Amino acid sequence: MDVHQLANLLNQLSTLQAQISRAGVSPITDPVSPYFIHPGESPGTPLISVTLNASNYQSWSRKMLLALKLKNKLQFIDGSTRKPESDDALYESWERCNTLVVLWINHSLSAEISASVIWNNVASDLWKDLKHRYCQGDRFRVAELEEEMYQMKQGKLTVTAYFTKLKSIWEQLSGFRPVLDCVMCSETCKCGLAKMREYREESYTVRLLRGLNEQYSNVRSNIMLMNPLPDVNTAFSLLTQQERQFDIVDPSDYKVLLQNAQINYVDGAGRGREKEENRGGRANTRGRGKGSKMQCTYCGRMGHIVDNCYKKHSLPPHLK
Repeated sequence: MDVHQLANLLNQLSTLQAQISRAGVSPITDPVSPYFIHPGESPGTPLISVTLNASNYQSWSRKMLLALKLKNKLQFIDGSTRKPESDDALYESWERCNTLVVLWINHSLSAEISASVIWNNVASDLWKDLKHRYCQGDRFRVAELEEEMYQMKQGKLTVTAYFTKLKSIWEQLSGFRPVLDCVMCSETCKCGLAKMREYREESYTVRLLRGLNEQYSNVRSNIMLMNPLPDVNTAFSLLTQQERQFDIVDPSDYKVLLQNAQINYVDGAGRGREKEENRGGRANTRGRGKGSKMQCTYCGRMGHIVDNCYKKHSLPPHLK
């Protein structure tokens, strides 16, 4: 017997031992059973901080499903744990768990929605009712999200904030119109769903790049030339690296910084010519006052104007 066979045998033995040990344990006291209620769980405490309204079902349902999964109570909303008969030993336990889930859901609803489902006492029926009301493929909402996505620009946002807004729109669109997973395909997809997911991922990457500011034009061109095109997370990582190289300077300051650099260069060249004239060198034949004609009305120095005077406005952040 090799090492792998021995490891499989040990796993089977441990699984069998755990099943035997739980055989005599009641589902009410078994922590892995959906009927188990921890003493610290309170029906008056909301599971999530999001309140369901008429426009946020996707995010609300996602967080509620994660919370119920953590509490091991998903079976009460998907209908897999059916209501036992009244003479069944688990009837009372099912009633308690179902009521607990109903209260958790009601605590996360807005006042208007909660008033409309107050008499629904079965968790699975309540969940289906809410899904039927608000999880519809609203064509107008999808059109609004798509329009918002195509109009999204970085502007004064950082790359992270810009990517976060786009990511939120993409997740909502995926909630309304998801691309299903392959069921019958093995390692290689033959039904075309994998290709659809690839197309969607590629469009997300292109949309992220097209909304960037102009200072990212070089890195944007380099990413677009990659073959195959990287996924959106890889593109975001490259953009954040470029942002760190910019030292997080406001994009609106680049033009001013460039002008200041050019003015300082002209000012330095003019002072150099003045020194040569004072020394009586060859540059003296050029005459005085042949340098920059700009003079600051604040400090009186040549080579710049008052709008770009460091003495009045102080140095830019990258020169301090």
